[in-house]
Amino acid sequence: MTLNKIRKKIRTSFTPAQQIALSFASVILTGAFLLSLPISNKLIGPTFIDHLFTSTTAVCVTGLTTVVLVDQYTLFGQIVIIGLMQIGGLGLMTLIAVFVIFVSGKLSLANRLALNEAVNFFNLNDFNHFIKNILKYTLVFETIGVILYATRFVPEFGWSRGLFISVFTAVSAFVNAGLDIIGPVSLQAYAHDPIVNFTTMYLIVVGGLGFGVWFDLSQGSKSLIRRSHPVHYVINHLKVHTKLAITTTLCLIFGGALILLLIEFNNPATIQTFNFFDKVMASLFQSVTTRTAGFATLNMASMKAASLIIMMILMFIGGSPGGTAGGIKTTTFAILLLMIFSELASKKEIVVFNRKIEREQFRKAFVIAFILLMTVTTGIILLSIIEPFETLEIAFESVSAIATVGLSMGITSSLSDYGKIIIISLMYLGRIGPLTLLLSINRKQTSKKGQEISYPSTDILIG
Repeated sequence: MTLNKIRKKIRTSFTPAQQIALSFASVILTGAFLLSLPISNKLIGPTFIDHLFTSTTAVCVTGLTTVVLVDQYTLFGQIVIIGLMQIGGLGLMTLIAVFVIFVSGKLSLANRLALNEAVNFFNLNDFNHFIKNILKYTLVFETIGVILYATRFVPEFGWSRGLFISVFTAVSAFVNAGLDIIGPVSLQAYAHDPIVNFTTMYLIVVGGLGFGVWFDLSQGSKSLIRRSHPVHYVINHLKVHTKLAITTTLCLIFGGALILLLIEFNNPATIQTFNFFDKVMASLFQSVTTRTAGFATLNMASMKAASLIIMMILMFIGGSPGGTAGGIKTTTFAILLLMIFSELASKKEIVVFNRKIEREQFRKAFVIAFILLMTVTTGIILLSIIEPFETLEIAFESVSAIATVGLSMGITSSLSDYGKIIIISLMYLGRIGPLTLLLSINRKQTSKKGQEISYPSTDILIG
């Protein structure tokens, strides 16, 4: 059998969503192998499960770790983690597509369909341009982050180490990974530092909004720069997806920050001693980082239970589709809310920004949210049976894993091997789950026999 026939057989044997799932799994296993090599490790002790955990958290851009990265891994190991984060954030298939486009100039229809599932892009005719722009925007956003971080880390750590930390943190923040090589307590040492805080928030937000949103905004900004259209015209002609994603994101960020500020305002273990500006900055940072980033300037274990519950809700919602964030996604959450309000108002149609949303979209949103909720609930139950920790600690860890966030109340390193496997599974399912669900929901029935049968309807009492 020739190589071309083998490739063709692989493409026809797996659906696009399955190809995506397999690509993530292959990168995770490769990363685990590389991280387990002696050249990658400073210390002897961690098992292959720990390296698999680190590889999974990097590829699934989560941020939970069973080891302190800067203490455990050498420069080679840290470079491997940067590569895993970048591949995980953009997707292996996206990077392969970039390579194929630059080499051959085009993608096959089958590959474009698979990548469409990965990046949530609908215009297959302009796909090559879209993929090239993903690479361009990634480089631009991350380079800006590196420069801003360097103004803080270079004076503190020196040129070589400071620049490397800047690159590592910029990549980690943009892909919403939440990993760092500064120390064991994330960014808590920089809770009062505006440069580190706002640079991190900037990278998290631009990475979590999704590439489609930024491309749409880019086209609008070009019209403003050229003065070919007024501001109100550009805003009105943004895609509904863009306006819905931005509106929901802003409401969640500032609403979450306000709630966290009010709850933690007089908490002596967190922000009580901060001045007002630092209190607002810390609250805003924690609201942003729950959007699947995983960095922390406060100790999660010291926060009040009400704050942790709010953060779990924000983590579960996550960022926007087509970006580097996890969770059920902002647009999914928005569609669910719009459907509820529509039902309460007895409206026949769901309308947003003067456009009707088909009820099929609500069905997809509900299925995604429900299955992710059932998955994380299963994880919480299993961890509660295996691990000795408090229910809130386990629930927080599980939601953080399924939403690929990375925040923890400090129990990750104390998990048993079975507990680590459960968290690994949650991180993996959280990263690829919605993609697989979208394809399975969209799959049309081909059975003629099933299409010929029409069953009588019935009524069931609800509520």
